Amino acid sequence: SGVGGGFDFGVWPPRGAVGESVEGVYGRFAGLGLSYGSAFRGLRGVWRRGEEVFAEVSLPAGQEGVAGRFGVHPVLLDAALHAV
Repeated sequence: SGVGGGFDFGVWPPRGAVGESVEGVYGRFAGLGLSYGSAFRGLRGVWRRGEEVFAEVSLPAGQEGVAGRFGVHPVLLDAALHAV
């Protein structure tokens, strides 16, 4: 069963969501004046379902060891916002 508007946490990507390309997204951000170093490039996938946006994010290599120090690692939070 779903939670909060019918989202089923057991299904990924979400049912009915359409994948968006993230290829070159950081290059496009740089063209807008938003430069992200390699440690802050965690966006792996984006899906849309109507007005909803779903993101798949992960820590870049080498960041995993410090992840336990945070409730939500700042890189993951930032990368999730990149989808918007």
